[in-house]
Amino acid sequence: MALVSVGVLWALIIFMIYIVIQPIASCEHDILLPNGQVTESSSWFLGDSIKFECNRGFSLQGKSWHLGNGNMKKRYCATGCNDIETRANGTIFTATDGLKAKIECDKEFVLSGNSVTYCNGTKWIIKLGTCQLANSAGDHSCDFEREDMCGWRASKAIPQPWKRISAAADFRKEKCLQQDHTFQSDVEGHFIRLQSQVHASRTYHFISPIYPRNLTVGHSLWFQFQLFMFGTEVRNLTISVKPSSMAVEDMWNSFRNICTKLIVSGDQGPNWKSQSIAIDEMESDFQVVFTVVDPSSLHGDIGIDDVKFIKSETNEPHF
Repeated sequence: MALVSVGVLWALIIFMIYIVIQPIASCEHDILLPNGQVTESSSWFLGDSIKFECNRGFSLQGKSWHLGNGNMKKRYCATGCNDIETRANGTIFTATDGLKAKIECDKEFVLSGNSVTYCNGTKWIIKLGTCQLANSAGDHSCDFEREDMCGWRASKAIPQPWKRISAAADFRKEKCLQQDHTFQSDVEGHFIRLQSQVHASRTYHFISPIYPRNLTVGHSLWFQFQLFMFGTEVRNLTISVKPSSMAVEDMWNSFRNICTKLIVSGDQGPNWKSQSIAIDEMESDFQVVFTVVDPSSLHGDIGIDDVKFIKSETNEPHF
């Protein structure tokens, strides 16, 4: 009996080790600092400890230390530049030492793109954005470059996991999703990411602006979006269409089955993928809603980018 008990115990230990060492579907990125050095260390008490230092003649833009895991702002090593190209409908402010430049848009205009750039002695590293008219409906598409997110908004919640992410400013070492779909660059582009948080245990909606009913009249209408959904514990993403007069909470609690157009479940791979939903002719103006329930996983990413409508004469899906 003792031998059997010992055998069972060892089998249990081996099984637990197997479970622990199973690879997690996540990424580990190198932290790069051109014209500088990055020193990383780790401890059980503080977690990750990262030190940033610039080469002689360069000045560090950002804090010299980062402690712990999670979100981190990118750092840059800068040295002086001369003039920077001007922008219409906005003003560019350049630091006296020529290390940094920032753009501010005129009243009634909104920034599309990056607000800050740094000089590496040869060129400005990050392309500054442009100033566009506020409240400009256009074709109802959105690449989330505009600071107003084209009227998209997250439902009120604390904590709030839906975040607009800048490829030039935001970095998460252990996450795969670092670049947007539009530019796929380390210094340009924005996208929407659902930030997985331990205490984010509620229902979280990301809601479109109000679209006019006439978009759905006289043809087939498709809503297309780029989706990044990767990780061992990534949650379901529900895409719904509701009348603009209906509160999002009522949609979810009472009319979910009627309004739901698509549910994407689980790991979809470490790349952006195109998805689309058909929108029937609506009786009133309408909104599109992305919903995630209990996004408390530490090992998953959900990203949304490049949303747009496609008018079609057929009922075939558009990808």
